Amino acid sequence: MTVRTYLVVAAMIFVSSQTVRASDDSSYVFLRGTDVGSMSTVAPWNLVINGAFDIIQLDGKDRRILKKPYGIGFRNVWDNVTQPGDVIQRIGFWKWMRTEVLPLDVSTEGAQWLPNYQLHLLGGGMSWKLYEEWYRSHGVDGAGWWSAATVMTMHVLNEVVENEDYVGPNSDPIADLLIFDWLGIVLFMNDDVSEFFGRTLNMRDWSAMPIITFPNIELRHNGLNYALQWDIPGTERWHLFYYMGMSNMAGVGYRYDNHHRLTVAAGARGRTLREINPEVRLFTLNLVPTAGIFLDRNRSLLASLAISPQHDQTAVLQLYPGLIGEDIFPPALRPGFWAMIGSGGTWGIGCSINWWPGVGISR
Repeated sequence: MTVRTYLVVAAMIFVSSQTVRASDDSSYVFLRGTDVGSMSTVAPWNLVINGAFDIIQLDGKDRRILKKPYGIGFRNVWDNVTQPGDVIQRIGFWKWMRTEVLPLDVSTEGAQWLPNYQLHLLGGGMSWKLYEEWYRSHGVDGAGWWSAATVMTMHVLNEVVENEDYVGPNSDPIADLLIFDWLGIVLFMNDDVSEFFGRTLNMRDWSAMPIITFPNIELRHNGLNYALQWDIPGTERWHLFYYMGMSNMAGVGYRYDNHHRLTVAAGARGRTLREINPEVRLFTLNLVPTAGIFLDRNRSLLASLAISPQHDQTAVLQLYPGLIGEDIFPPALRPGFWAMIGSGGTWGIGCSINWWPGVGISR
């Protein structure tokens, strides 16, 4: 697909997503009918923005999305995925397989397969099924194809943004785009797989609410995140919890009434990138500890507070639409709020509604 084709698809996705519609159809596995919290923000543009710019959450990354070298990124990603043999040969086929494809190397430098399995295979596959249900709930013919176009647009833009202005061999998009991204879609076409992740593990999209901040026109509070809540057998209210995205956290939660759960978790998150093979532009994440507390209603995230030693955003508070003003505003106009502070003197605040990117200020 050409750049122009992707822009047309993105425009169609954005226009088609202006009507928020939750569904109570029990046949849906991931699109579970609620018009509050993170579920109320489910829309194709949200997936594309959160996923495409996921990398700019790291310390030191330029968040001015209007200044990204998209043309250079597209061309270099295309060159690498259409001629992967040279890059794989530079790494070594077996080393590439055990660090990128097979979960055999657990070292920090060698576990590039971990985000491939978590975010591209499972996360991307779950997103395909979620948006297949979203398009179907909106009466769109060919919902599966529309969802595939949406998810793959997000994946390609993610690689383009990560490529930045680099020209040359780049190992990152090869395993993602040629193996894990489409394999995730195929995997979640299986009803048993979708049922297991959607109903047994209660996997949900808990992505952020994108905020455009002034005066520098930066994208803030973005990120593609997934939560899994496994109800512990033999208990009525307790669940084990796993959160994956730029942060990986594990914890435990408690359902304190018929609808609401409170979860605490801790783990690690990426802070910066460290280059480990400049010949093929291979990076790994420098990790720092992180912890969070999460409040959800019917597994739709209402609020969270995350803390880490990250320089740019040490503490991040997010309040999703419906937590405040549920009885005052109609569903499409319920506000969400975001605030963050960084140890380096950065800060930001913003407000959004579920059918439009939010606005705020930051420095």
